[in-house]
Amino acid sequence: MSQGHQGVRVGLAAVLAVASTLLCWVLLTVWRGQGREFPLIPWFGLVPLVLVCALVLPAAWHVRRSVRTTVPSPPSPQLARGTLVAAQACALGGAVLLGWYVANTVVHLPALDIPSVLDRALRAGASALAAAAVSVSGFVAQAWCALPPRDPDGEDDADPGGLAYS
Repeated sequence: MSQGHQGVRVGLAAVLAVASTLLCWVLLTVWRGQGREFPLIPWFGLVPLVLVCALVLPAAWHVRRSVRTTVPSPPSPQLARGTLVAAQACALGGAVLLGWYVANTVVHLPALDIPSVLDRALRAGASALAAAAVSVSGFVAQAWCALPPRDPDGEDDADPGGLAYS
């Protein structure tokens, strides 16, 4: 990410998370009002969320290392750009998923004394934490993909590994 670009901002992710929570809560309430069962959130759904974090962070660390130091095999500009895009997608996608899972947790709060409802709320809460981790890992990876500031005197004209994008 070049110096002129700020990337995805935390405020945008927060707005998306709140809007997603409200929209999903309304839709789930209407869904239940029609006599339908709430969707079941499987424990296995945590696996892809954790895998996304496990893939984006090491890729971004490789980009960071190649920008800040000299590495024997720096990533291509296309790979670095793809890593940045994936990081930004994680930041925003994780925020939207956070809203979905928080809404699922909230709709189950009135009946937590029922064991099956408590189980559903715990599943949704664990998934909400994993979605928040995806969003946070996206912001961390985005920061790692940023180019270091250039020397204001103009003496630092070295190519930063071909990772500057306009």
